Amino acid sequence: MKQLVIALMMVCAVAMNAVAVKKVEYGKNARVQRVNEPIAYFANKPNATLSGKEFMESIDTVEFWKREDMIVNAILAGEMPSELKRFQKIVFTTPVVDSVEVLRVPHRVEMLVSCDFLSVGRDDDFVRMPMGPLAAQQIADTLGCILPTTYLVDRIAEASEGHIDIFPFRPLGGRNMMPIVFQDSDNAIKALYKAKGYKFGQFISGLKKEVVLTYKIQSREEMNKYEAIYGWCHPDGKVQQPLFVRHGNFYVDYSHGIRLISRTVVIDGRKCDAKEILESSKL
Repeated sequence: MKQLVIALMMVCAVAMNAVAVKKVEYGKNARVQRVNEPIAYFANKPNATLSGKEFMESIDTVEFWKREDMIVNAILAGEMPSELKRFQKIVFTTPVVDSVEVLRVPHRVEMLVSCDFLSVGRDDDFVRMPMGPLAAQQIADTLGCILPTTYLVDRIAEASEGHIDIFPFRPLGGRNMMPIVFQDSDNAIKALYKAKGYKFGQFISGLKKEVVLTYKIQSREEMNKYEAIYGWCHPDGKVQQPLFVRHGNFYVDYSHGIRLISRTVVIDGRKCDAKEILESSKL
């Protein structure tokens, strides 16, 4: 039994840390299962009453670290859309890798994932909220979640139920780091959803780059200095942003998004703790 558990943990570790692809093949392997699994933390939290517009006005001229605190506090108070207070399931099969004994046969992986990026506001008025990696990690830890790796970003994109064209803004000084541009970007995404007939709650690719975990940032010192971003898939599957780890952890722009994955990952029908695996020096 012990050997089986170790083997399953190795499968999970390899799957979560595998090298990302340059082009996602939509629908090839991963798929969505609608399970509407509630996030336990929000069970006793009231429905959101704060509008996205009100929140954006409140952070418009606030300095970065105070803004990060306000974002964390709003989300943990339950001030976000109901679709983000429950998980959906992504299911995929690991590739066969002959050089790794435990991967010489395929394994079924099930993970609970947020359908969209962390947002602040009510169901009828919300904004997808960029934030730094420290704020994102604080929220993830509180909710019993992890941030994705590049490999998991690709699997989630692969399972997409639809696609929109990416909508980049021209960099003009530091303007793209301003909350008003966060809202402009979100308005553009909502317009593209409407044009395509998509609804919030679907897994749609092309929205944002994702703040990710990576072996390239391992030490506590590095975590307190840098962030890693990756993703932003085009409709043809091409990944706009390769893994990039040189931004300071205070750099946040409109194109960044935070997606949560439950720590409980199921491999071949057995539960594993993703956080323990990612923190293990052996795995």
